[in-house]
Amino acid sequence: MSSRPSANSRLDRALAISLVAGLAVLMLVGLVFSIAYGSQQITSDATDLHKADEVLRSATIVRAQLAIAVHAGTVDREFGSNSSEAIDQSIDEAESALVDLDDGMEALSAENGDSGTTITTSVEQFAATADAVIAMTRLDQYAEAQLLASGDLDAEFRALVDELVVVRDGLAESVASSDALLGHIGNAARFLVAFFLPAAIIFLYRALIRRQARQAALETRLEAERRVSIAREEFIANASHELRTPLTSITGLALLLEEDPVIRESESATELLDLIISESGDLTRMVEDLLTAARLDVGALSYAFEDVDPAKEVAEVAESMRRAGASIEVECEPATIRADQVRLRQILRNLLSNARKYGGPDIRIDGHVDGHTYTFEVSDNGDGVPKHVTDRLFERFVHQGEEKPVQGSVGLGLSIVNALAQGMGGTVVYVRTDGESRFRVRLPLVVGPGGTDTEQVSETDAKAVSDTSHLVAHPAVDL
Repeated sequence: MSSRPSANSRLDRALAISLVAGLAVLMLVGLVFSIAYGSQQITSDATDLHKADEVLRSATIVRAQLAIAVHAGTVDREFGSNSSEAIDQSIDEAESALVDLDDGMEALSAENGDSGTTITTSVEQFAATADAVIAMTRLDQYAEAQLLASGDLDAEFRALVDELVVVRDGLAESVASSDALLGHIGNAARFLVAFFLPAAIIFLYRALIRRQARQAALETRLEAERRVSIAREEFIANASHELRTPLTSITGLALLLEEDPVIRESESATELLDLIISESGDLTRMVEDLLTAARLDVGALSYAFEDVDPAKEVAEVAESMRRAGASIEVECEPATIRADQVRLRQILRNLLSNARKYGGPDIRIDGHVDGHTYTFEVSDNGDGVPKHVTDRLFERFVHQGEEKPVQGSVGLGLSIVNALAQGMGGTVVYVRTDGESRFRVRLPLVVGPGGTDTEQVSETDAKAVSDTSHLVAHPAVDL
């Protein structure tokens, strides 16, 4: 429970950091787009301002050149001088300026909407009056041209200038305001970059350091766990080896005492010897299971394969179990299998011990040839394995519910049976049929010199393993 607040705190902190980082990124993106838009707006306004200046310049040139042409023509007429060349040049420049005025006005009106339309009307009136002055000048009607230029043309020019000045001033003000706003946005962007960039670098650096620290701590824990595991396995292996020697001596001496005529005459002594033989056998089996499990964990378990008579091995293992007080019926066909004799006996001892401790009183072991395999079947008439345990039957340290393992069991028996059977190219399954619990082991037969066939369990057996609908509760099972 104490780790949950810490996890929630880390989640809240990560969420807060993510929100702050997201807002900062959004602000930076917004500022970037604002700068881009402001720059575009300034460029557009500056272009319009330039167009307004061009229109104003063109109108000023038209008025000035026409005034020069009309004045020169008037002087020539009164004093008899000849300024025709200057007059023609002024008219040409005025016409060229009118073309520029028309082009500039088209571009300016397209950008300024209604105000551009108003200016266009004024320009058209001014241009029409200017064309009339030019026509009069070319016809040497200088008096009429002088009157038109100083009257209508001058008034239209002033009106046009007033409108263009208003548009130009508005554009200049827009450029100035946009430039000021762009400056503020740029300052904000520079501040954010100057603040968040170092902060982001510091945050990423701290996160990297923490991750490296967690990785180092994890590697340290893994190394410690590995060393503990190695030490445990070495301890189990050494302890098992050390225990096997005195157990072998105890069992051997007990068997010798059992043959003594004096001991046989004493019923109590015989019972004690049977108890010693039984308990030492159980202890020997547990020690052997621990040693086998330790070797399996480190991958150091080896097999010495040879041709083995299964009927003989079953008979000898059953006889040793009978000496411990078990009632076992044996019926095995003769055959030759390819297996490790020691490991085969260990499988048989574990299955018979499991049946004796947790099964019914009637224990039977059958053996028969089935195709290219030899099948051992250890059965008893007990209540069977609980349904909730069946799927985990061959795992280590599995017991019923929360009950403690029963005396004489370390919870490794069936898991070792499964591992050894597979190591010798066979299989083991559990089935419940006809009111009996059956552990069925298949091992390959010898089919030729040095040849074997590791046929897998049949589909019928596989279905029997998965079909546990008829299992009933059992007080405990040695796993």
